[in-house]
This record gives sequence, structure tokens and C-alpha cells, in this order.
Amino acid sequence: MSAMPGKVCVDGVAEVAGEKVFVLHLIQARDPGLVDRPFFAAYDEGATWFTDLKPAFGAAEFMPGLEPG
Repeated sequence: MSAMPGKVCVDGVAEVAGEKVFVLHLIQARDPGLVDRPFFAAYDEGATWFTDLKPAFGAAEFMPGLEPG
């Protein structure tokens, strides 16, 4: 999906450290250093857009340089 930081790919759903999460990565980004680096969002069955997602594990951001929306 296209989003503010770039093109986001949802790779799927996984359980990491006992938490159900979305596994994502950027296909294309404003910051090329963020491309192809996996990141995690808290699982939310009702999320329909990137801005609906929250970083997993109680983190303040998905990864350094990538703001949550």
C-alpha cells in the first residue's frame, strides 16, 4: 500500500515474543536506508490503512526513522 513513508508491503501475520503482529517492510521509501528492513505492527483486525497501525511491543516508533503515520 502507498503510505506517507513509502510503499509498504504486508508480509503476513506472525507471533513474536508471545504477541500477534503484522510483519511489514518498505518496498520503496523516501529514505532508501529503510527499504527491505522488516518491522512489526501490533495486530489489529480492524486496521485498513497504514495510519491505523501502531508499533508492536509498546514501541514509540516502528523503527528509527519511520514514524507511525
